[in-house]
Amino acid sequence: MSTNDWIKIEGLAKHYSELKKISDISFGIKKGEIFALCGANGAGKSTLIKMLTGILKPSAGKVTVEGKEISPASHEFKHLFSYMPDEMLFPKQLTGLEVLTFFARLRSIPQEKVNESLYLTGLYDERNMPVKQYSKGMQQRLALAQALMPDVPLRILDEPTNGLDPYWVYRFKEIIRDEKGKGRTIFFTTHILSIVEELADRAAFMEEGKLQYCDSVRSMTEQGGVYVPLEKVFFH
Repeated sequence: MSTNDWIKIEGLAKHYSELKKISDISFGIKKGEIFALCGANGAGKSTLIKMLTGILKPSAGKVTVEGKEISPASHEFKHLFSYMPDEMLFPKQLTGLEVLTFFARLRSIPQEKVNESLYLTGLYDERNMPVKQYSKGMQQRLALAQALMPDVPLRILDEPTNGLDPYWVYRFKEIIRDEKGKGRTIFFTTHILSIVEELADRAAFMEEGKLQYCDSVRSMTEQGGVYVPLEKVFFH
């Protein structure tokens, strides 16, 4: 961590049992960067995200924003971010438009932002279709759409490309670059390292509940002037 980190996660831990726990996770997130948290399924990425978003209470550790300790469950912190969970269960009888309108009203978001998010995620033409008729990829895009609506400085996205076809993976990367261009900070989890190399400024790698690496993507992939893929950095 450095003094110019906007958000600092310090000693965050969650202990379910001796065999299942997340231990002493510490790293910082800089304002305006794209930060990727990598690791295999079951490494602890989603649990860490749930602690950061206030869904789970940590067993230990703290989160600070601009040097001030803050509870992730507090209204003060929740106003800083939007969140896309790894699986979002929408009411199947509602249409995509009704789902986003509901989320917009919860956060006093104008209706034009609903329509903008539907266009951005390619769902505008299907906006009046019940969610039960949406494919897995369409539901994933709907989850992304609800996370894109709030005008907040931080987007927290848990496995956002799961279920997306190659075109929408490409469009996702364009959307995230555009979000960064607007000055937003993006924190996302993934197990697809090629996306990390293309998108992220910095990355951390989790394995069995522990943080193994945390550095800029460039410094990890350019070693002695030679390109080294992240797969070799993390798994060699």
